[in-house]
Amino acid sequence: MKLYPVMATGIRAYCSDLVVDAEETDTVYFMSICGYQTTVKGIIANLLENYGISIELEGDEHYLLRSSFGYKVQIKKLPSGLVHAILYPILALPKNDEEEQNRFFIFTDGREGKHELFFRHLDEKVEIPLHHTWTKWLWRLFEDQDEWLIKLKTLVGNYKGYSFRFHPKQLQDLISEAIKSKTPEIMECMKWKGGDCDGKLDLA
Repeated sequence: MKLYPVMATGIRAYCSDLVVDAEETDTVYFMSICGYQTTVKGIIANLLENYGISIELEGDEHYLLRSSFGYKVQIKKLPSGLVHAILYPILALPKNDEEEQNRFFIFTDGREGKHELFFRHLDEKVEIPLHHTWTKWLWRLFEDQDEWLIKLKTLVGNYKGYSFRFHPKQLQDLISEAIKSKTPEIMECMKWKGGDCDGKLDLA
């Protein structure tokens, strides 16, 4: 794991993962840092209070700013006495109470699949019933809509990030149209699998 110095007002910690906005690459969405407790907390405080921080990447210094979203910060003490902290938008949390219910983020280092995380968030945010077998079809649907799915930029580490913003009514219309046109990925879950003697559909 390669670590990069991250600095603010004379203090320094080390960054192992950094995901930023796809276009405004100074805007932080996900950050993982480690160091002494006071310096780690100081770096995070500077970012959250809009004092700004900087990171040294391959000999160049890049300035970083917070986004307009609320953040969740988790700090864990390591056996070495140092601490590890991660920071990400509250909208990346399942069942969050943020007002923007048509928007969410996912971040993954590969241990949990992006499609599974995407479906879990989307299923929580829409009133229409979704089926897990639609997951990849829904992902492609989001890719085809303007700015419904944006891949964020990874500057440091292995984490990948994705930003989602959708129109619930339009999504409902697109799914209804797919059912009417008998789109194979949608209809597959509705096929009778012979599990019930009375011939009921098995939607499991």
